[in-house]
Amino acid sequence: MLRELNCGVVLAVLVAAACAERTEGAAPPAGRDKGNAMSDDAATNEAAGGDGLVRDLPSSFGKGFATLDEYLAHLQQYAGPVDLPWYRKVGPDSYELVTTIVPRGQPKVYTRAELMRQYGFTR
Repeated sequence: MLRELNCGVVLAVLVAAACAERTEGAAPPAGRDKGNAMSDDAATNEAAGGDGLVRDLPSSFGKGFATLDEYLAHLQQYAGPVDLPWYRKVGPDSYELVTTIVPRGQPKVYTRAELMRQYGFTR
């Protein structure tokens, strides 16, 4: 009985650690780091692909996107239901980051221009 309990506890800890690792780096951070480095890669991908699609975006599941709107709709439809970050439109030009991580302080809100720069979209 005690051995079964210990296995259950170890399994729960491993699952929690894997989930935390997956979602922690998914939100676009402020400053120059992994999230902002992706925007450089995305712009390069758009130019290099020749098809006008931005590729290799977080939670894109291998798909490329022609516009920011397509990408945001994809995140809402496919990333949100599996507890990955997505953006909720909260104004004509503003989007709130939605995550399963308990927020600290004010919600993170980004303008359309910020998200376009962040992910390398031109339209």
